[in-house]
Amino acid sequence: MSTSFPNSPRRVRQAQGWPARAAELPGIAALAARGTGETIVDHRSSWVRRVHSSAGSVFVKTYEYPTWADRLRDFGRRTGPFADGRARREFDALQWQRAHGLAAPEPLAVYEWRRLGWLWRAVLVTASWPGESAAVVLPTLPSDDRPALAAAIGEHLRTLHRLGFRDRNYDLRNLLVARQASGWVVAKIDSPRFQLRRPDTDDALARADWSRLMPQLDAMGLGAAALAASEPTQP
Repeated sequence: MSTSFPNSPRRVRQAQGWPARAAELPGIAALAARGTGETIVDHRSSWVRRVHSSAGSVFVKTYEYPTWADRLRDFGRRTGPFADGRARREFDALQWQRAHGLAAPEPLAVYEWRRLGWLWRAVLVTASWPGESAAVVLPTLPSDDRPALAAAIGEHLRTLHRLGFRDRNYDLRNLLVARQASGWVVAKIDSPRFQLRRPDTDDALARADWSRLMPQLDAMGLGAAALAASEPTQP
């Protein structure tokens, strides 16, 4: 059953090149529909689709809060009149990373459907990035190749922390990785809970990122490689 939304979507974020890219794609309501594009993720209240166009592929991530129970459950953090929704926060996180020289998919646009300020649906559109989830790639690599990727992940997290970014959602499934001539490149996606701190400081949130990541790497015997790469280089 389709949900009847109360008003037209409002674009709350967009990249400079989005209008030209959007002209090559279906309208935003059609673009966000479950039946559009190639299924990447499909949950009850959120889904991700890949949509191809002559201007290149985009990923469309939709969050839906169709009932008042859904909206009230998350009103303080995501759906209330004064809350920034997940899609908006994820756009800002990607934009921040790219502005600081880090690899990340280009965020193209965020749209929201609201009534009396309450969020009913939100859509994030990002450009395609040439990588796969670290949770998929790491287990498939030959055992001799895995430490190099683990080291790249550790170095990436150290760089985020050095710049003042605290992810609070640093899981292998939320890391895109690609092997290039210079080595592994890591890009962080799905960061709606990120916070910014003063650069070059250590705090509880930075330590919590490591506490979240390490069990995932330790399960494959790769925690030590990530930690070693996270240590500052000695002069």
